[in-house]
Amino acid sequence: MLQQILAVCGAISIVGGAGAVIFKILHPAFKFKNRVEKLEEHSEKDYKRLEVLEEMQKQQSKCLAAMLNHQITGNGIENMKKIRDELLESIIDK
Repeated sequence: MLQQILAVCGAISIVGGAGAVIFKILHPAFKFKNRVEKLEEHSEKDYKRLEVLEEMQKQQSKCLAAMLNHQITGNGIENMKKIRDELLESIIDK
């Protein structure tokens, strides 16, 4: 009877020890997975922001080129109006 109790206690301690080892191995992996997911989310948001900034920079460059051309030639008013409308639309959409 005593041997059976000791055998059961030994089995419980072995299973408990194995469970603790498995937990110590798997827990950091799950924490790492959560961190990677957060970093991917932040990366995606940053990429979208960079795309918006790049598009805005393109619009500003068009506007600057049109103003320079107008200063040089005195013409291109219609082109400047068109670029102004595109720039305003871009600003309003964002």
